[in-house]
Amino acid sequence: MRPPLPLPPQLGTAFSRAEGLAAGLTPKQLRHPALAIPFRRIRIVPQQADDDGEPDPFADPVADALRALSDAYARALPEGVHLSHSSAAVLHGIPLPRRAFAQLRGEAWRPLADRVLVEASTPRPGRAPRGPRVRGHQSVPALQPVMTLGRVLVATPAATWASLAGRLDVDELVAIGDAIVRIPRIPGPFGRVLRAPLATFDDLDAVIRSGRRVGIVKLREARALVRVGSASPKETELRCALTAGTALPAPVLDFDVYARGVFLGCSEIAYPEYQVAVEYEGDYHRTDRRRWAKDIDKYQAYAEAGWRVVQITAEHLRRTGEPARRVRTALRQAGWSPGLR
Repeated sequence: MRPPLPLPPQLGTAFSRAEGLAAGLTPKQLRHPALAIPFRRIRIVPQQADDDGEPDPFADPVADALRALSDAYARALPEGVHLSHSSAAVLHGIPLPRRAFAQLRGEAWRPLADRVLVEASTPRPGRAPRGPRVRGHQSVPALQPVMTLGRVLVATPAATWASLAGRLDVDELVAIGDAIVRIPRIPGPFGRVLRAPLATFDDLDAVIRSGRRVGIVKLREARALVRVGSASPKETELRCALTAGTALPAPVLDFDVYARGVFLGCSEIAYPEYQVAVEYEGDYHRTDRRRWAKDIDKYQAYAEAGWRVVQITAEHLRRTGEPARRVRTALRQAGWSPGLR
């Protein structure tokens, strides 16, 4: 186990050699084994596992590792270079499937979090960035607009979505698109919108219209399926399983359920006309005792108000047609028939 190194708090988890010296560290301390040197003259404090705390069910160790690496690289970002692709995505907070991450070749035995690469782009005709932990790209400014995030130059969320089309399939692009246009909110009568979406549908349309690019056909197909209201990739996957060729009515997303003016809860997918709610049950719903108890109370309140609840797990999603079969049964019991919309 690496010995600890007390660090001045103003340095944070990533800093340059010059910043370390200015904060009072000695050259010897800057070579301490507790510090990693992913890039020339840059130090980072590797993340340590918290054995005592509760695990975060939404944490992604690969995204966390790339975010730390990208933040470190941003401190030495060459002139005219911006973070792009997977690095831009994690800095924007966009969830990514594993295939979206650039990684070191020939070291599959190492955990992905230890072999992810920072992705950065230089506008043509500039030379793509290089480095042992960097995947460099050349960009066309019209196809990859940039913005400032904090003090870092990054590709915009819409441009980031489009840049990943060459390595992801349509379903994955739909999930990323859903995350980008999502409007996070606190539900209920006293709820509020927490922030604006990362991008709008107009922004997605603009990057598609901006010119020829790898994966343009997939982007157009995915754009037609993107919706506001999915809070996670699994919710997007569930929605698509209920709408792609199933002849089921279109659901309402992120729906607040009330009975006699009393707020009962929010459901990610609902059919209000038939009082049917569909709930994706991630594993954290089972392992988090408070979440589990809250879910039981919510479903009991739904039942007392005449609502049917269809619970879907990852295992159900793996069975082709199973989510649609379960929802179809609940809708029919509520009075729907295939001839109705």
